[in-house]
Amino acid sequence: MKQRLLVIALLLAAAGLIAALVLTPRLNRSNVLTGYVEGEPLYLASPVSGAVAQVHVQRGDRVKAGDRLFVVDPKQLAAQRQQAQAEVGAAQAQAQDARKGLRPVELAVYDANIAAAEARARDAAADMRRVEPLVRRGIYAPARLDDVRAALQTANAQLAAARRQRDA
Repeated sequence: MKQRLLVIALLLAAAGLIAALVLTPRLNRSNVLTGYVEGEPLYLASPVSGAVAQVHVQRGDRVKAGDRLFVVDPKQLAAQRQQAQAEVGAAQAQAQDARKGLRPVELAVYDANIAAAEARARDAAADMRRVEPLVRRGIYAPARLDDVRAALQTANAQLAAARRQRDA
């Protein structure tokens, strides 16, 4: 009988131990969660290019939105701004120069080109007036009339081009 009591006592002790092991974690609820934490890498960049002059944070530091993380070298930004201002000034000077128009000497060159083109056109028209009746009489071949007509058209086209160039 002693053996039976011992076995029953051991079984009761084992059941109590198992119950204690199972129920104890449920009674002592802790704020520990199990699972996985996922993160996404964040790559920071400046809106302007340049060399980094200062770094205000280290790896692992906590930062908030708006915190200053780094400083781009202000000398390089100032140089870029000065270059842009110089380019704006050059563009303004070109625009002002274009509004002024050409110098009188340059205009005189265009006028001389127009006068030369007018002279060639008058000469070609005179040739046309002389050759056309002679071709009708059969003194010159029709090919001669074609040549003179082509020369007149060329002279008129050159005159129009010279006038457009002066207007432009």
